[in-house]
Amino acid sequence: MSYSSSYTAYLASVDARKAKLSATLAEVLRTDCAFKTLEIGSGHGDFLVSYAQRYPERFCLGIDLITQRVGKSNRKAQRLALANCQFLKARAEELLDCLPEQWLWTEVLIFYPDPWPKKRHHKHRLLQAPFLSQLARTVTPDACIHFETDDVDYFESVCQTVMDHPDWQPVEVEPYIVDTFFARVTGKQGHYAVFKQLAKG
Repeated sequence: MSYSSSYTAYLASVDARKAKLSATLAEVLRTDCAFKTLEIGSGHGDFLVSYAQRYPERFCLGIDLITQRVGKSNRKAQRLALANCQFLKARAEELLDCLPEQWLWTEVLIFYPDPWPKKRHHKHRLLQAPFLSQLARTVTPDACIHFETDDVDYFESVCQTVMDHPDWQPVEVEPYIVDTFFARVTGKQGHYAVFKQLAKG
């Protein structure tokens, strides 16, 4: 297969995946909840399930790339009959592309993402300028990103990227208590920051 045909096949697979995701979102997103929380990289669902229990009036969606994690998280939510909590397998950028018109997140949670520690892999890190720009278009005015990692280099890199970005700024906000599988496994101190969208105009 030539490079051209291979790339065409790849684009077709992306389009098919996004079409399926759009249809799923039309079914699961709850428009009756004013406060909408997105967790990117929800892992085993520990934090978001607990959060959804605490705030039943808020709609909570968690996404992850691992099928088994998504299934396990949904089972946790279902056992507790949480009508306000859903988990999907999805890439963050594609999810934002597939949101219904007028849908805006109130807050975004990103806890213990893969830091891609090797320098040649830094390009794979999620919280970079293009993604922050995309995210800014899909959140409410003054929305916040809650970010925590145990990787100091990643934490400092993200904070600098945010300070250099025109749509976001670090703010002092009371952090959530993050008790996740990955936080417990690492046993390291987490570094927490909150980034607020800058008002337009």
